[in-house]
Amino acid sequence: MRARRVGAALALAVLGLAAAATAQHLTVSLAAGGFSPSDATYRQIYGNGMVIAGDAWLAFEKHFGLAVGFGRLSDDGLAVPVSGGEASFPLSFTRTTVPLLVFYELGSKAVTVRLGAGAGFHSYRESWQTVDLEFSDSKVGPRLVLAVSAAIFARLSLYASATYDSIPSGAGAALGTNIDLGGFQVLGGLAYRIF
Repeated sequence: MRARRVGAALALAVLGLAAAATAQHLTVSLAAGGFSPSDATYRQIYGNGMVIAGDAWLAFEKHFGLAVGFGRLSDDGLAVPVSGGEASFPLSFTRTTVPLLVFYELGSKAVTVRLGAGAGFHSYRESWQTVDLEFSDSKVGPRLVLAVSAAIFARLSLYASATYDSIPSGAGAALGTNIDLGGFQVLGGLAYRIF
């Protein structure tokens, strides 16, 4: 929860400073797609997940810009005892991410490509549905993004992105020791250029 508040405050501060500068254009995007975890333990329990995300891309002259957004991952899984047996425990996992990126933009009004790097401020919760157990934590991890927009009207574009997050859970995590809760996500949706 603390990481989410810090991330949101930092994102608002950066956007406020950026708005004071001369911006070339502002684009917002909304997308949904799939998440493929990089950690084998996470994949065994949850498999692939579904992500929805929205981002604001503020570009300046010289092709550089800042981006901030919001993403939500939801997934259901099944835990089984390591020792074997027929017991199983249904689980649900949710992760909220506030990314803050610096990006480089190239292309034309018809097709725009953005390469971004920065940090993701992540809050996550795992709930065991048949027993009274719940684990939650907040982490900050690196994020890399490749985003492409292709114009279909004057301000409206088709939008696609590929993102990689690394989110080490740490030694005391509920899923296990040092599980990486990150991975790759591929999203598709729409982008709208405000100015």
